[in-house]
Amino acid sequence: MGHTLALDQRLTITPSRDAVELLAATLDEPAWLRDHRLTALATFESLDWPAADEEEWRRTPMDGVPLENWALPQEEDAPLPAALVPLGGEAGLLSHSNGSTTTQELDEALAAQGVLLLPLSQAAREYEGLVRAHLNTVVPIGYDRLTALSAALWSQGLFCYLPRGLTVERPFLHYLGKRAGASALGHTLVMAEAGSTATLIESCASNGAPTSAPSLTHHTIELALDNAAQVQLARIQQWDLSTNAFLTARARLGRDANLLLASVDFGARLSKERLEIDLSGSGSHADLLGLFVGRGAQHIEHNTRQNHSGVGGSSDLLIKGALDDQAAAVQYGVIKILPEGQKTAGFQTMRNLLLSEGASADPIPVLEIEADDVQCSHAAAVGPVDPDHIFYLQSRGIPPEPAERMVVQGFLEIVAQRLPDQHLREAVAHLIDAKLDTPKAAEGTEP
Repeated sequence: MGHTLALDQRLTITPSRDAVELLAATLDEPAWLRDHRLTALATFESLDWPAADEEEWRRTPMDGVPLENWALPQEEDAPLPAALVPLGGEAGLLSHSNGSTTTQELDEALAAQGVLLLPLSQAAREYEGLVRAHLNTVVPIGYDRLTALSAALWSQGLFCYLPRGLTVERPFLHYLGKRAGASALGHTLVMAEAGSTATLIESCASNGAPTSAPSLTHHTIELALDNAAQVQLARIQQWDLSTNAFLTARARLGRDANLLLASVDFGARLSKERLEIDLSGSGSHADLLGLFVGRGAQHIEHNTRQNHSGVGGSSDLLIKGALDDQAAAVQYGVIKILPEGQKTAGFQTMRNLLLSEGASADPIPVLEIEADDVQCSHAAAVGPVDPDHIFYLQSRGIPPEPAERMVVQGFLEIVAQRLPDQHLREAVAHLIDAKLDTPKAAEGTEP
C-alpha cells in the first residue's frame, strides 16, 4: 500500500529549531528522532562550511552554491519525473516526491521473512531499536557541515533491513524526485545482517526545466554490512542543471563482506560525490564504480577513500567519464592501508575522455601505505578520442561522427556492464545515448 506524508508548508530560511520541530511533527516522528535532529542542528551551527583551501574541496567550484538561502520543497500534485530509471520486477519500491513518500511496496513473502523497506521516519517509529542503534554511526553527524545539515532536516529517508542469511534475488528500487529549483535532503540507511544478499538501486531526477535560482541537494548513504553480507547499491543521478548536488556515502564492512557501490551521473550543475569504504573486516572486498557524461558547464567530482585496516581485504575503484563543451571533472581518490592491514590489495583506475577543446579533467590518485605486505596500483588518464580508433571505423565505411559515438559508447560500456541488474544496464545505455545526443544549446552554460 502507498503511504503519503505531506509536507503541508515549505521550510524556509536557514535551519532553525522551529524548522526541525515542524519537520519532525509533520513526519510523525518519535521524540528520540526529533532530539537526534536537534543535536544535528546544534552540530551544524557549531561547524563552518568547508574551506576553499582544504585539499578535498579546493577544486570544487562553490561559487553560486546556495549554502545559506534555500528551501525544502512543499508537497505538490506533480507526478514523479519521467526521467526516473524504470526497472520492472523489483522486490520492493519506495518513492519520494518533493519530500513526501508517494509509493511504498514490498514483496509479501520478503516482508514475512523480516525484510524491511520503509521510509526512515516510519522505521524510527516502528523499529526504534534497529534504527536508533545505527543511525549516523557510519556517517557521523559531525562528518562535516553538509552531513549535519542533512541529519537535521532530511525528508527523503529510506531504511532497508536484511535479516541474517536471507538472499533477495530481485533488486529494491528507491525513487527520489523533486521539482526543478527545489532543494532536497535525504538519508538512506542499509543494514545487512550476516550472510544476507541484496541489491538497491536509487534513481534521482527533477521535474521541469532548470531555473534561474540555484538549488541544493545532499543525500547521506550509510551501509552497515555484517560478516559475509553482500550488497550492491547503484545510484543514478539526473537532477536538473540548476541543482548543486552533494552525496556522502560511507560503508562499513565486516569479515568477508562484499560491496559494490556505483554512481552514474548525468545531471546537476555541480555534482560532488564522496564515497568512502571502511574495510575493517578481514577478507572483505569492495568495488567502487563511477560513470558520467558531462556537457555544457557541468562540474562532476568524485572524492573516494578506500580504507584498509582488516587483514586480506581488497578494493577496486573504476571511474570513467566523457566530457564535452566546457564540462569539467575531478577525481581525488585515496587508498589508505593501516599497519594492521596486511595482505591487502587496493586498485584505482580513473579515465576521462575529452570530446572538445574546452573540456577538462583532473584525476588525482593517492596511496597512503603503512603496511609492507600489500598489492596496490593506480592509473589515471585524460585525453581525446584516439584518432586511430576513428580511422579504423572510417575505413569500414562509418562516417566520422557515428564513429566517434561508437568509440565513446564502448569506452563507457566497460563500467556500465558491471552495474547490477540487466534492466539497469539497458537503461543506463539509453541514458548515455540521450546525453550524448543532447544539442549543445540545450545543455547551455551555467544557469
